[in-house]
Amino acid sequence: MKKLIVSDMDGTLLRSDKSISQDTIEIVNLMRKQGIEFTIGTGRIYPVVTDTIEKMSITAPLILCNGAIIQDPTTKEIYYSKALNNDIAVKILDIVKNCGLYFYYYTHDSINATEVKYITATYLKENELQKRKDSIKINITDDLSNKAKNEEVFKIVVINEDHKRLEKVKDALFIYDEYITVTSSFWNNIEIVANGVNKGAGVRYVSENFGYDIKDIMCIGDEENDESMLNVAGFAVAMGNANEQMKKIAHYITSDNNSDGMVRAIKKFAQR
Repeated sequence: MKKLIVSDMDGTLLRSDKSISQDTIEIVNLMRKQGIEFTIGTGRIYPVVTDTIEKMSITAPLILCNGAIIQDPTTKEIYYSKALNNDIAVKILDIVKNCGLYFYYYTHDSINATEVKYITATYLKENELQKRKDSIKINITDDLSNKAKNEEVFKIVVINEDHKRLEKVKDALFIYDEYITVTSSFWNNIEIVANGVNKGAGVRYVSENFGYDIKDIMCIGDEENDESMLNVAGFAVAMGNANEQMKKIAHYITSDNNSDGMVRAIKKFAQR
């Protein structure tokens, strides 16, 4: 039975400077020769991960947008997708706007925001430097709610440094609980996807449709939006920099993302 490693990106595969260590690249290539494939389970969309696909020589299906999209890394074929209900997405965008917080949303190939700030500024800079094989489309508009009416909205991200204000938004979203899943990838954000969408469901989809036994899948991450995939993994790994809940459910706790925690975890997995 073939094996698979599913890795989160920020705080896991990537070091704090957003680079991938050479040791990580080398051990993934070595494991591939032994029949252990590698892919990513991330909140990002395809145009944002092309560099990682190339560096890590990924051929296994990608788990993108917190599991809302399962996509082929080579052909870009979308095997599975589940967007937010359009009416619900529009109502959520209006709620967040009324709360006065910064927000944006993803389609399968674009990011849409009201102003260039936070990650949109990062993406624009990287586009200008031509670091990406496929530049991400960045759309800036004052009326995101109206734009979202005619698009597939896969994820809404809300950012604010005041945790209480984020909690206020979460409380306001409670009325849509049956339609959405709310999680977080950083201390200063919340992420909203369709109900039933999470990285764990994405891992199960890949397992059931691409010939991987769930017991032969290692999942590794550090934040709340990784919890679902650690819960389904045959071998669950929390980074040394992971939150305490992640460490509680992990089978193994490795070193942090700046100390080749990925390398240690893969070696442990290979010995199983």
